[in-house]
Amino acid sequence: MSSAEIVRNMKIKTSTLKRIHKEYVYYQKETEKEQTRVESMKAAGADPHDLRQAETVLAESAMMVPDTRQRLEAALSDLKSFVADNAQDAADTEELAAAKEAVAEVEGIFS
Repeated sequence: MSSAEIVRNMKIKTSTLKRIHKEYVYYQKETEKEQTRVESMKAAGADPHDLRQAETVLAESAMMVPDTRQRLEAALSDLKSFVADNAQDAADTEELAAAKEAVAEVEGIFS
């Protein structure tokens, strides 16, 4: 693989990791927001049908968190191994720096 192809692939893998990280954070926040909404509806004595609908939305949001976490872990592993294998060929490029920064940021979530 040429140096240009390595840099291109690194850029793609970094973008993928960042996108999935963004989704993961979004789903976590949405789950928290929906949980708060369900709790406030229960406290206010909301209509049972409306409460069931809100609980369904909460369940769907909560269901996405583990799936997204799994995809995030896979993307992190993929980028880490790609960087380890090709760091010499992409040395001193901004793509390598961005990849290492993205890896460090996502690893912070799992530690």
